[in-house]
Amino acid sequence: MKYDLYWTLIEAGIYVDMEKKIGSTRTDILAEINGHTLAIEIQNTPIPIKSIIRRMREHYAYGAYTLWLINENLIQPKKYPRNLKWLNFIQTIQNGVLFLPTGTSKIIPARIDNSLILKSNQIVADKKFLLKTSPIELDELQFEKNYAGLNTVTVDEWWLQAYAEII
Repeated sequence: MKYDLYWTLIEAGIYVDMEKKIGSTRTDILAEINGHTLAIEIQNTPIPIKSIIRRMREHYAYGAYTLWLINENLIQPKKYPRNLKWLNFIQTIQNGVLFLPTGTSKIIPARIDNSLILKSNQIVADKKFLLKTSPIELDELQFEKNYAGLNTVTVDEWWLQAYAEII
């Protein structure tokens, strides 16, 4: 996945560096998008939340924004119930959005949500995809600071409208 994204970005004429050392971390891909330095972290397995924060702080000190790309296989609550806390954290630091890789330079914005369902006559919360949108280009990302003051990326609040239409 990393090599596919790397070569797709090179072919698109975007400056990229793979396995770039930033502080004590090594980012999967470093790219220049719309005048911003973007550190792309591709996650095929969960990592500790402390590591996420440490990496984002290193990227911030370098002047880069962080994009976490999450392998869709990790978003299966029945198979990987322990991943949900980690996924919620990633979604929160990216201002409400998860991003899924496509194997090209495009990414898919997605969101998981606590949805109430009825099980055995009790209302319980169940994690699920609320919505996945069409793939977007990296230059459609919005570069901003998250609630913790670290550089991150997000997209327009597309999911709010979709959520309003569902309920």
